[in-house]
Amino acid sequence: MAPVCKMVNRRHSTHFDVSSLDRWNAWEILRITKDEFFRTLDGAWFAWRTIPPTEEHLAEKVGRLLEFGKVDIVTGRSLETHAPANAWLKERGIPFNSFVRTESGKDKAKLNYDVFIDDSPELMSQLSSGSSRHGILYTQPWNRDPPGIPHVYRVNSWDQIPDVVHKIVNGRAD
Repeated sequence: MAPVCKMVNRRHSTHFDVSSLDRWNAWEILRITKDEFFRTLDGAWFAWRTIPPTEEHLAEKVGRLLEFGKVDIVTGRSLETHAPANAWLKERGIPFNSFVRTESGKDKAKLNYDVFIDDSPELMSQLSSGSSRHGILYTQPWNRDPPGIPHVYRVNSWDQIPDVVHKIVNGRAD
């Protein structure tokens, strides 16, 4: 989201940063249309080299999940950003089995995975409704205050995720 904020700031003479985005509907905070927000998000991916990883040593941290099974990267972003996102993952050495695109972020919950790791509070709410699937909510400014959701575990760092997955796999996460 840092490149998105820079692009919006440049276009609109504003001063937003990632910490400003304290709700999922970031376009409302940025005072732009939803359409402009998603076009800007695509634009950020077209300049993928400017997108920083969420943490240092991300490739190693994601790689630790491979001991538990298949790791897929799932996105609800536009089809046009598929190649840049793959280039970003490859450049940073992020290990994964498959790159999966859904029509929207909401469609992710329709996929047949046991554990989802995401920063979307909406996805986590979808997962908890009558399901035995689990979610791991990666803390970001836009998801700091969601209510407690069954089968959803909050983490502040990728370092915490393997331990949570281990507990889920062994039936000790609840």
